Amino acid sequence: MTYIVNSAQMKAAEENSAGNGVFLDTLMKNAALAVYGGITALTEIKNKRFAVLCGGGNNGGDGVQLAFLLKEGGGNVTVLLTKNEPDTDTAKACARSREGKPQPPRISLKNSPEAAINCVKSVDVIVDCVFGTGFHGRLPQDVAQLFAVSNRRRRPLKISVDIPSGINGDSGEICENAFLPDVTYVLAAMKTGLLNHPAYDMCGEVKILDIGITEKCYAEYDGIFTPPSIKEKLPARPKSANKGNFGRLLNIAGSEKYIGAAILSCKGALRSGAGFVTLSSVSKVLNVAPAAVPECIFVSREERDFDEALEKATAVTIGCGMGNGASTLKMLKKVLRKRKCPVVIDADGINCLKDNIYELEDKDRPLILTPHPGELARLLGLTAEQVQKDRINIVRRFAAKTGAVILLKGVNTVIASPEGRIFVNPTGNTALAKAGTGDVLTGLIGGLLAQGTDPFDAAVLGAYLHGLSADILVKSAAPASVTAGDVADTLGRAML
Repeated sequence: MTYIVNSAQMKAAEENSAGNGVFLDTLMKNAALAVYGGITALTEIKNKRFAVLCGGGNNGGDGVQLAFLLKEGGGNVTVLLTKNEPDTDTAKACARSREGKPQPPRISLKNSPEAAINCVKSVDVIVDCVFGTGFHGRLPQDVAQLFAVSNRRRRPLKISVDIPSGINGDSGEICENAFLPDVTYVLAAMKTGLLNHPAYDMCGEVKILDIGITEKCYAEYDGIFTPPSIKEKLPARPKSANKGNFGRLLNIAGSEKYIGAAILSCKGALRSGAGFVTLSSVSKVLNVAPAAVPECIFVSREERDFDEALEKATAVTIGCGMGNGASTLKMLKKVLRKRKCPVVIDADGINCLKDNIYELEDKDRPLILTPHPGELARLLGLTAEQVQKDRINIVRRFAAKTGAVILLKGVNTVIASPEGRIFVNPTGNTALAKAGTGDVLTGLIGGLLAQGTDPFDAAVLGAYLHGLSADILVKSAAPASVTAGDVADTLGRAML
């Protein structure tokens, strides 16, 4: 399991690891070995020129140990000290274990700034081990200048260890001239601040490395990355089952302008395994949809037909492509008043709650809201940028306030339960940055709910499978060419 931690939680996990017999100097050596393994997967070591930028703390200690490994592997390595030799007890203990062995040459930024800048201008690989998760404030001027030179160079491979120096590991706040890596090797657990935006965009490719801290060492954490084992939550399908065993989803979606939203959400629901999917929409949608999703049942929004479908439903989805008008709010109020089954509210269903948030106060009904950052911002009176800068904490608070499961879409989708559980979804790619993919997700989650899946599990599982479908697609197609319909059609493969 991969945890998401702030700096205090990471420090506590390291201390717990020491209490369990895996001491800090061992973790430092493990970190260097893990990063070395990552680098060998990216590039040849022998005869390559490396500059390992080391600060005065434990992150610098990781860098010094890594420099030894790179030198032993045949690399031409220079340790570039931004302060002094790393002077923490852990770094000193690791340094003593290397006494008597050939030392990589050092350059001091403080004493020889010109030599340090010339070094980063001439190497093939720059490794950033200057500041770790405890960084806050501003970069020292000489370090900022060194990073500015490094960032301007396109050719060398640039790597950060644990966190790019200049980014606050708790908040994701970014300093001017923060180091901009091609790859960030995050050690042991994901750092909370890196999941905020735009910090995540500045990390390059992110890879989390195991350094020997066991799961039991994480007494506290901000969240968990969704593990592949989440697929075990898929509804069971007994051999003797029939369609009546797999629930009835009522999907209230679409408008004259957004016909596709209704169709795509139905496709997502049908791929979920739901026994019956009923689409309720306006007449223009109902005239077109049967040709695209003939497996559905279709009902108008006339009161008698609609009420019968609502009465039979084991879950309801509402909002995809409905338009943010009085009719959408009226329909949402009716659903929340008349039916106690689980409800997924998406898109315009969320938008119409801006001045009607009290509609969510009934805590007895399982609710899932699936906003993108702009929609959640409107509900909270914030900007999308403010939401993106503190995704986990904002979603956690909103879930607790509303009693609903909240799924905040975007890179590293965040799912929060009212009780405070946080899962962050690791699947997905830029193929999902396209109109219609959110409708597929809503239908998928609704279909899982209709089959009796726990609401939080349905949201987590839906996000995971949705992203995994996109990951499967980009193995054989360019992300830009993938459509929302492709994502829906590939869900079956993702569920295997």
